[in-house]
Parts: sequence; C-alpha cells; structure tokens
Amino acid sequence: MKALSKILIVLLAVVMCESAFAQNTVTNNIANFTLSNNGTKFSFDVFILRTSSAPFSMGSTSFIVSYPTGRLSNPVLSNINPRYTSGSPSLSYNAMITQVLLNSKVAVQINYTGGLGDTITSVPGTTGMGELIATVTLDIINPIDTATVKWDTINSAVVSPSFETAVSTWGGIYHGALPVEMVNFTSAIVRNNVKLSWTTAAETNNSGFEIERKSVENSSWKKVVFVEGSGTTHENRSYEFTDRGLNSGNYNYRIKQIDYNGNFEYFNLRNEVNIGVPMQYELSQNYPNPFNPATKINFSLPADARVTLAVYDISGRLISTLINNELKAASYYTVEFNASNLSSGTYFYSLKTQNFSDTKKMVVIK
Repeated sequence: MKALSKILIVLLAVVMCESAFAQNTVTNNIANFTLSNNGTKFSFDVFILRTSSAPFSMGSTSFIVSYPTGRLSNPVLSNINPRYTSGSPSLSYNAMITQVLLNSKVAVQINYTGGLGDTITSVPGTTGMGELIATVTLDIINPIDTATVKWDTINSAVVSPSFETAVSTWGGIYHGALPVEMVNFTSAIVRNNVKLSWTTAAETNNSGFEIERKSVENSSWKKVVFVEGSGTTHENRSYEFTDRGLNSGNYNYRIKQIDYNGNFEYFNLRNEVNIGVPMQYELSQNYPNPFNPATKINFSLPADARVTLAVYDISGRLISTLINNELKAASYYTVEFNASNLSSGTYFYSLKTQNFSDTKKMVVIK
C-alpha cells in the first residue's frame, strides 16, 4: 500500500510539472523590417506575446534569426526592453546582448542571473505582436532578400527562471511597412530575349525599379534599365521589361527598388535564366528601321562559323565591313551600325558563313 502511495505521489508530481510547463506558452514575432542609410543597414524588431493564462517570468532566453550566409554583420541593439536587461526592476539580469553566429544567424540573448525575474506582461487574448524585446540593426555586406530572413526555431528558446522551456510559436514574421509589397517576379524566354514581369500590391514613395543582370560566370551585377514606379498607391500595379539580344548562357536577374529618398531594397528572380544555342542560321531585320544615325543588326549561329557581315549601297559598292571573316561560336549576336557619315537612302547588309548567306534592306533617313 505504501509503495502504491509513493507511485501515486510521483505520478501526481509529474502531472503537476507537465501542467505547469504547459501553462508557459508564448508567440514570438519578428516585425518592422526596415532598410535604411541608402540600403546599407537592415533592422527588425523582436516581440514576445504571452499566450498562457497564468503569468510567468523571463529567464535566460535566446531569440535567434537566420539569413543567407555572409549577407549581414555587426548587429547592434536599440530600444532594449528595460525589464529584461541590467538594471531591471527585479535586478535579475545582466546586459542584453546580440551577436552573429556562424556568419548566418543573429542572436538576441537575455541573460538571467538569479532571483524572481520579471513577468512577461502581455495579456493573453490580446491582439498585436506583444511586448518589444529589442530592435536589431545590422550592416548589409551583400544584398539580401528580406523574405529569406527567418526564425531559427531549433535553437531559439524562451526559458523561465525555474529553467522550464516555454511552449513557443515562432511563426510570426511581419515585414511591416516596406516601400513596396512585391506580389511576384517572373521571367519568360523567347529566342534570346528575356521578358521580365512583376506585380506590386502596394507602393509607398516608390521612385522606380532598376533591373540588374549578371551572367552566372560573372560575379558582378550590371544595370540594364530603370523602370519608373507609381509613387504611392494601394492598388495592384503590373510592370514588364524585355531584355533583348542576349548571348547564349545562364543569367540571374534582380530588381533594385528605389524610393525618392534614395533607400533601396532588392528582389531576386528565384530561377536562373538559360539562353540556349540557336536552332538555325538567321539574319534578322535591323532595328530600328528606318534609322538615324544608328541601328542594331541581330544574327544567329547554330554552330561555330567564320562570319562576314558587310554593308553595301544600292549600287552594290562596299560601304563598311562590320565583321571580317571572324570565327564566332554558336550563339546569338548583336552588332551596332552607325550611319552618321552616310546620306539618306537605301542600303543593304549581308551575312555570310561557310553554310549560310542572307541579305536584307535598311533605310537611312536624315
């Protein structure tokens, strides 16, 4: 009988501990993603919302946020909650700290030293994000898509002074009032042209979008074009741009959204764009045509070939040799022709290889 009583007492203690543990529940939120200082600084707020019916105090706690490796550095805390740091009402904490972990995570750490600790003040059932813990500001050392900033749910933990880990929800990530709310960013390929399309759900103080491109083999980004934005609007806006005349290869694209104050944010095209080798020889009509003084001539090679591209007047006299028997790899090509020294009239351009030849007409108007 005594043995049974002991077992019942142990089971009751376990149930009581589990019940007490279950009462400690919180929701943790990242909010107010902000790019500042001309896009060189990135900051966000960390909040905690108590969702258990009974209050409990904060012990040693780690809020850990992950991001792509090598993008952010030098975290600094501001707006620190005075209840969970040195000088708190209960005098239970050392200074709150932040640090980068493994070059891909930033940790905000509450350091409990003993005593009662301070009670998490959020009232269960209330809406919003809860109690502000601190604001974290980091240097941007490489462009970052804010959509890749996430909770590290495995290593983050809210702990009570009695070393019980609260049951936590780490799903709340609120970007706050970003200058532009991007709905989608897609690409479509037609021969060696790439059509980029993107849609915004809302824009605030938006000057426009700078389209940037780089080849996979080249680490540097190149500005392609600037597309004007819609300023401030709460309606959907759709945009598109076609990047024409690309050589065969693999490319990445990104949008640099810039507001009127010079602040900017990057949106990356998630897929890689591949421009393949042409299926056939082709000499395209020059564009623009008629023209003054310059035009572009496009041609395609399905195989490596020696190429000659020349311009003639209406009598057949050679005016200019743009490519003179040069060996070209299979790809798409664009050549610019400047007719500033020619008079108005009709001219012809001719492409010749070992296996192909074609001639087309163009018109200069001055």
